[in-house]
Amino acid sequence: MKQIPLFTNKESKTLDSLAISALGFFEQTLMGMAALSVFHANEDLWKTAESIWIVCGSGGNGGDGYALAHTLFQEGYDVKVYQTSPNKNMAGKFYESLVKSTLGSIGDLQKFETDLEVGEADSVLLVDALLGTGFQSPITSELKSTIEAINDSDVIFYRLSLDTPSGWDPYHLGNQSKENPIFVYSDSIEELGTRKWENVGYIYEKDNLIPRYYESIGFPIRTHLTDANFSKRYYLEPDPEKAIHVLKRKHKAHKYSAGSAMFYGGGEGMEGAILLSESAFSRLGGGISKVFSPSKSITNLVLKEDLSKMALTSDFLSMVSDPFFTKTKTIVVGPGLTSYPKGLEGWKLEPGKTLVLDAGAIPSNGTKLPIGDRVILTPHVGELNRMTEKIHNSVQEAYDTLIGYTKENQVYVLLKSFVSLLVCPDGTSYVWESPNPKLATMGTGDLLSGILARYFSLDLDLTVPEVVLLALSFLDQSKQLEEPYPTANQILTSLVGTL
Repeated sequence: MKQIPLFTNKESKTLDSLAISALGFFEQTLMGMAALSVFHANEDLWKTAESIWIVCGSGGNGGDGYALAHTLFQEGYDVKVYQTSPNKNMAGKFYESLVKSTLGSIGDLQKFETDLEVGEADSVLLVDALLGTGFQSPITSELKSTIEAINDSDVIFYRLSLDTPSGWDPYHLGNQSKENPIFVYSDSIEELGTRKWENVGYIYEKDNLIPRYYESIGFPIRTHLTDANFSKRYYLEPDPEKAIHVLKRKHKAHKYSAGSAMFYGGGEGMEGAILLSESAFSRLGGGISKVFSPSKSITNLVLKEDLSKMALTSDFLSMVSDPFFTKTKTIVVGPGLTSYPKGLEGWKLEPGKTLVLDAGAIPSNGTKLPIGDRVILTPHVGELNRMTEKIHNSVQEAYDTLIGYTKENQVYVLLKSFVSLLVCPDGTSYVWESPNPKLATMGTGDLLSGILARYFSLDLDLTVPEVVLLALSFLDQSKQLEEPYPTANQILTSLVGTL
């Protein structure tokens, strides 16, 4: 599995410094390389603008803006530059002086807002180079006024931010609202030198993930990552072809080598949840499975659907004493339950088995978790808030909570959201950033549990991150459905068709 690292703002600044101290780059050179990368990456975009306005701060981000302005001007574009104050960075001062000598002048923020008031509608492409990775909340009242002007102006038709949208702070989203904006509403982000952890999940409208583009400028990413000061955060890159290939049965497979699983859930009136999980497992090629439920109706419901299936009314501890349990690699607990199963607290999972906890088996804060090498919890945000008694407004806040939670409890947690996050007991974490509106329907969490069970049941010695990547990649193919609002069962049927 390819590892694509994400870096915090602090780590990005460290790598920037290492490029200078360890590799011998001049900071002025790095700024120039960053500007050239952004220029070439957006050549088609520049052509759409009557005028390009670049607003620069006093730090390195502003220096990148000045360097970009110089290149754009020399290539014949109409460019205006504004600044908060003179640049404090030596390399930034060089490019600032270059801009003054070529463009003739640099406006202040007051002139910027005045020019916005008299500008022609949809004529300006704005480059936001105000605040970079060194930004810390809160912003000044002057910058807040500028950011509000940027967001509200009908003169600006496109907003491109360098490194990060100015004012964006995922750790204080609970204090922000669309009526009181304190960050730039970027249309795209150019990340320079490193992929930024703080930008993950950046949105300013519900479920509207803003595109981010990465420009490499030679930071020592491969050669200087053994340092313990760097975190272990990575992207999960979709791999739909492998996801399908791995699921296809081998010609010599028998019912156990094709995968075995047990499912416990489906309280009275909610049996459909655990049946959907099991159906995902079996219809995607699972060899043998059995459903256990506290519902007295479960046997009739299962046999009505398929006479070849097995089901039993049972409590959790009776399920794990069933003879089928010893032959099973994967157990799914929780879909269709409204309370944590009695007997699950502190229960010990045998080595070689995987336990997936979902829905009603997501514990409340203070509940003792089961013990085992491969226990994975799959909460959505509301369930995460309940299990930790904390409110999480961003993936970064969730990470900060889960990095300690997973280590303390020695479990894996897959947070399901428009941006999903897998945190492992060893501190390694993975981000899945592929929002899928087709999954915003009842039952898709149950569906994911069954898909996870299918991959976990395979005799391929896959790691938890590998399984999560394959399951999410496979489920993501539901984007291709023509039905705008498919049910979970329609999604499953379409996924079966891909095999």
